[in-house]
Amino acid sequence: MRLILWNVLFIILSVQTGARTLPSESGNRLNHFQKTEEPDSLRILKQAISRMNQRIENLENMLNKQKHEEELKKLMGMAQNLSQQKKEERSAVTKVFRGGERQMQALNPNISLTGDFMGSLSSSKDRNIVEPGIRTEGRNRFALREAEFHIIAPLDPYTRGKFFLGIPAHGDDPLSAMIGEAYLEWLNLPGGINLKLGYFNTQFGLLNRWHDHGLPQADRPRALVHLFGLENFGGVGLSANILMRGLWAHVNELDIEAVSGGDGISFDEDPRNVITVLHFKNYYDLNRNTYLEIGFSGAHGFHRLGRLKNTILGADFTVKWTPAGESHYKTIEFRQEYFWSFCDTNHGTRKRFGSYAYLSAKSGRRFWLGIRTGYSELPFDRMCTEWDLTPYIDFWQSEFVMLRLQFSHTRRNWTDHDHSLFLQTVWSMGPHKHESY
Repeated sequence: MRLILWNVLFIILSVQTGARTLPSESGNRLNHFQKTEEPDSLRILKQAISRMNQRIENLENMLNKQKHEEELKKLMGMAQNLSQQKKEERSAVTKVFRGGERQMQALNPNISLTGDFMGSLSSSKDRNIVEPGIRTEGRNRFALREAEFHIIAPLDPYTRGKFFLGIPAHGDDPLSAMIGEAYLEWLNLPGGINLKLGYFNTQFGLLNRWHDHGLPQADRPRALVHLFGLENFGGVGLSANILMRGLWAHVNELDIEAVSGGDGISFDEDPRNVITVLHFKNYYDLNRNTYLEIGFSGAHGFHRLGRLKNTILGADFTVKWTPAGESHYKTIEFRQEYFWSFCDTNHGTRKRFGSYAYLSAKSGRRFWLGIRTGYSELPFDRMCTEWDLTPYIDFWQSEFVMLRLQFSHTRRNWTDHDHSLFLQTVWSMGPHKHESY
């Protein structure tokens, strides 16, 4: 259609050109007529061309619209045919069998397993040091110190169950020795309260809750061992954790606990012996990369049921630096803790003191370097003291396997000094891996 338009335009222009070349004898009158009429002719021609272009554009739009409508009808017809085929297939099936096996897997708890292997050498000749006892795991031997199942599951939006079951290292161990912890938690209750009941390790100080495989060193600080023995201080009872809005710190947290039975060292193991434990933590953000925690602990119960009481107080201090965006490669952590024991005896109150501190630094993605020092007065004689210096290095082969080499120099005023070397390997499988508690 555009070709026809341009042909008409060519003919009109040709006529105009011919008119301009008429013989001169037509005179000045014809020339005057051409000059006065030419502008009107061009204007009329342009208007005609514009109208024709508009009509052509309208026709093209109509053709495109008609084409799209035809394609849409074709697609709708195909969809109807497909829907009809599915209906026919469904009608051909007379019975449908459904299984819920995959849905049932979602109800299974998360199960992890952790192994803790230890090898040790010591220069000591004292049987109280090298032979296993209530305050030492022994030296100059290999031991599978821990093989523990971690079973954790949310029961509903408000509660969670946790079981930590250890495999006894010796065949004659009682079945009760298998229960590391077993408790039920109510989470996020009104007032920022979490409740816990069952068998659990108390929130006394910094490291009492930590399982052996999660400790920052191969062994527990001697001050803790002299107070509670090699095991965690815990029992069957109730616990309330209260998260407070900052009173004088950025965050304040209070733990109130009551458990039946003690560790057999500082507190009587009789179930009628109810021990109360308090821990108050103050948290401060010093800057974007550094935080500070200051905590205070207390435990009170009977050392000899019905007769002699014992009170243990503690203070702890933590500073941790982790640069933003570089936590996988750089971290520095410092912890320090002090203990005071006031135990009634037939001859008055027996007072004891102990402390420890350690500094650890992350060097790259896989290595930790650290050093610990500690001081402790022995429970049975205040004049008997221990002091140790313990450097160590950790190598994380992966997030599932950790190897540790540790050296300890211990000075005692009641027996010979000694040097000990520890090789520890911790491996874990499952979703929780190397959780401390």
